[in-house]
Amino acid sequence: MDIYQARIAALSALIGSSSQKSFAERHDLDASHLSQLLNGHRKMGERAAANLEAKIGLPEGTLRAPKIDDGTYPTSSGSPSAVQENRSPYRVLPVIGYVQAGEFCEAIDNFQPGDADEWMEAYGPAGAHAFILRVEGISMDPDFRPGDLVVIDPDAQWNTGDFVVAKRSSDQAVTLKQIKREGEHYYLFATNPAWPQRIIEMNEEWHVCGRVRRKITEY
Repeated sequence: MDIYQARIAALSALIGSSSQKSFAERHDLDASHLSQLLNGHRKMGERAAANLEAKIGLPEGTLRAPKIDDGTYPTSSGSPSAVQENRSPYRVLPVIGYVQAGEFCEAIDNFQPGDADEWMEAYGPAGAHAFILRVEGISMDPDFRPGDLVVIDPDAQWNTGDFVVAKRSSDQAVTLKQIKREGEHYYLFATNPAWPQRIIEMNEEWHVCGRVRRKITEY
């Protein structure tokens, strides 16, 4: 069962023996839209599921990340990461930009669903504070291009050679780079050979916010 089928099953279970029309009227829903979702004529994506949760008054995740009969979470078929890691619990994560990522680095425990306009499945394991970063700029081209989506995990241990998100305290700048080490010193490295400032030495101003878990290539 993929995530879309699981959402339909969860919504159908909520409707139960009621008619679709009466359920829609009770929760001020568009009956036609509800019917299209249940019949599979319209996919119930992240935003649609979140909107239904809010209108019906459901706990967060009831429709976005429903459990299936064996107590596990479905994965989305079609993603290579999901196929390789389909034994992992299904998660939905906030999709944020670099400005929000800077705030996130300072208050990962206080990030709320309303702080992100978009949520997306993690396509694999992710820590409790993970988020999805929308890449900006070309400093990491061709590894990461503008608009790419990468799962960032603040709880994951990073090592030399990993891709990480780091923040500079002086101006709250956030950057995605590869971390390298030379002797006792760590550096943030831009993989784009044409980038003018490829190497940034890490000092007391810089700290790593999280390690890149994966790039989402299909969604």
